[in-house]
Amino acid sequence: MWRLLSDVVDADVIVEFRQSPPEFIVSDDLSWLDGIVRKVTGREIDTKDLLANRLLERYDAIRAFHGACPIDIELYYKEGLLLLDAERFEASVRSIFLSDSFPELTPAHIENAIQAVGRDLREGRLYFEANERMLIDYCAHYMLYGSEYMVGIAAHIEGHKDYRQVLKRRGTPTVFVCDVPLDYMHSNAVAEFAGMAIEVLFESLLDASYVHPQLARGGGICLRRPLSPGLIVGHYHPRELKDPLN
Repeated sequence: MWRLLSDVVDADVIVEFRQSPPEFIVSDDLSWLDGIVRKVTGREIDTKDLLANRLLERYDAIRAFHGACPIDIELYYKEGLLLLDAERFEASVRSIFLSDSFPELTPAHIENAIQAVGRDLREGRLYFEANERMLIDYCAHYMLYGSEYMVGIAAHIEGHKDYRQVLKRRGTPTVFVCDVPLDYMHSNAVAEFAGMAIEVLFESLLDASYVHPQLARGGGICLRRPLSPGLIVGHYHPRELKDPLN
């Protein structure tokens, strides 16, 4: 990152930053850095857009991680990672809960739960996390229970049981290691990563003990297109996952 910015954020800019650090170092508004560059070099630069464009020029993909609880792992290597098809997952919920194992449930229970959850924020999307530790330490429900959409439906089924725990008994907790092409991401998302990178770089200048990534700080990625099998680098099964839902 420093090399990509070296012609703009040079040694003089860093000296000025250290001598007069801004009150807030934030990623969403980099006017604090743009102002320092303007003061030192006289150049009007949007450092976030500059770094975002250079990331797209320099890199093809970002290594990111997808948590799942697949019943058939090999299917992922055949089909890739697919966008959420709500109807398919709703059919899976019906096949699981409208069975002899749950005589207390009726189709109305399931339909009411589906309506309560809704599809608006999930349909046609695929999610990754760039911070591997964040995924494992704080988002283990993806690996323990599988689809968040199915978990949400199970959570809304009325009754005296926690029906989410049924999903936990299916499949194998798995993290898929993937190379997500940058051109699959929305341009605003790449710019957001650029801003976060700059924030981290300058925070580390003021704190010699700074360690990245910070605990509980994630880098979520949302795609609107599937990821082909060839972009799945591998997978593993994490142990000792902390269940955030139980």
